Amino acid sequence: MLINPYTPDINFKNFTNLDVDILKYYDRLFDTAVDFDFTPRYRLELGLKIGFRDIFYYIDLLYNNNPESVIDVGCGECIWKNWFPNIIGFDPYPSSAWSKADFVDFFDEDFSIGHAQWYDCGMALNSLHFIDWDFVPKQIDLAMNIVKQQFLFTFNFNQIKNKPNVPELIPLFDNMLKSSNYEIVLVDYPVQRGVLQRQIDDSAFINGHVRFILSHKNKDAK
Repeated sequence: MLINPYTPDINFKNFTNLDVDILKYYDRLFDTAVDFDFTPRYRLELGLKIGFRDIFYYIDLLYNNNPESVIDVGCGECIWKNWFPNIIGFDPYPSSAWSKADFVDFFDEDFSIGHAQWYDCGMALNSLHFIDWDFVPKQIDLAMNIVKQQFLFTFNFNQIKNKPNVPELIPLFDNMLKSSNYEIVLVDYPVQRGVLQRQIDDSAFINGHVRFILSHKNKDAK
């Protein structure tokens, strides 16, 4: 189990040229939640290094077992296709006409049942947290049901409805994950590694307050 493994100097394991490849797209990346060009370079130059590189690191880890398919749930523009192979993205409302999403759909129980173990790995970057707190374990179950190996989640605590106060959520989240039916491959709360709460809140729509990868316990997919 890797707990809070990321530091800015850590190397990518599966895509060793990723730092160079990221630079090719820096000025083309933006988040459509705002009206102006909002690039990872902008974040980096402001010193908010939690902005993107750590998310690239977590996605890189999904490729430890060479997945042939990685479903991106709530993909928006599906920008991760710029750097990673075999990504299949869908979103109920693709964020722009130039989205690279493969299809339009809602993620719900019907989707999960209809796509049971369709994909090797999955990720949902701040897209599955618009739910009541009591439904979080079920939402994770629905996501895990569609993958054979691992799933990367990022959650923005501020988007969870009827939740306890944010400072209380870290131990609650820990207990929830430990009591789940899944192996915890990693869990990262940026505030626990020195990132300021202000930086988390300012950019949580991209990063999430928690990032975690889960694996099926009967799969050797570390």
